[in-house]
Amino acid sequence: NFNLFEMWRASLPRGRLRTLFQTKVVRHASSSQPTGLSSRRMAGIAVGCLAAVSAGAIYDLTSRWVGRQDDEEWLEDWEEELADEAGVPPEIAASFVVARELRQASDPLVGTRHLIFVRHGQPSDGVEQLSEIGLQQAELTAVRLATQIKDVKYKVIFHSSAEEAKATAKIIKKSLGKVALKESPLLAEGVPLVPSPAPEVLRELPAEALVGDMSRAEGALRTHLWRPAGGPESSAEVIVAHGNVIRYVICRALQLNPSAWSRFAAGHATISWLEIQSDGLVKLREFGGSGHLPLDIR
Repeated sequence: NFNLFEMWRASLPRGRLRTLFQTKVVRHASSSQPTGLSSRRMAGIAVGCLAAVSAGAIYDLTSRWVGRQDDEEWLEDWEEELADEAGVPPEIAASFVVARELRQASDPLVGTRHLIFVRHGQPSDGVEQLSEIGLQQAELTAVRLATQIKDVKYKVIFHSSAEEAKATAKIIKKSLGKVALKESPLLAEGVPLVPSPAPEVLRELPAEALVGDMSRAEGALRTHLWRPAGGPESSAEVIVAHGNVIRYVICRALQLNPSAWSRFAAGHATISWLEIQSDGLVKLREFGGSGHLPLDIR
């Protein structure tokens, strides 16, 4: 398998995207925290994210997911492509189940979905989840969100399993009131794709470090990116995650070259906002917004 991967990589044109991904352990996959999903399904997600596949499968996945990166035309049937389960490996198979549940639970009167990605507040170097600055960042972000989406009828908060993401999400929940809080291992941080340009440390990732991070990121994409049924109402999903996965998912959602994710910058507690309409239009309203944070804590 390793030789197959090397042959494939050598066949790429000079300067072509090299797809090296880093596999990491998903922590707290069996957390006792309420997730809104059954423990069986959450365990399936966690196990699937850690499964290994052959280099040949990596090639197939890369061709399927990233092969259109040089096409400048907007893909109108993007939802059908993302929902196609044929040949999908177990790494992201569970994401289809989650996405279907979210669709079924959504109100048929919703015509616009707001995906509000929040990078977690600054982590603490000690035993606390967030530093003093991180707490301030999270609280100010919560105030801004409460102001902007307080009148949105349907709201939910998703967060990764990382402690800093959990803490940030809980602070936001306090401001938003009675809102469901759901943990998703698919939002874990990692290197979903070696970016271009890439720092030396990423260029040297070994072949066996493939698949895990990209699979999680693609699973997160499929979980959250789908068009609403149509109607006068709006919904808001606050997604508290990490810099790399947020940037990658946004590039994919906008049908941009996903290897460009590292060219975007998003500090702690910044807001990146996607709007999805019932006709399939996906718009970026804001990226890395930090106007709610004083300069000294950005």
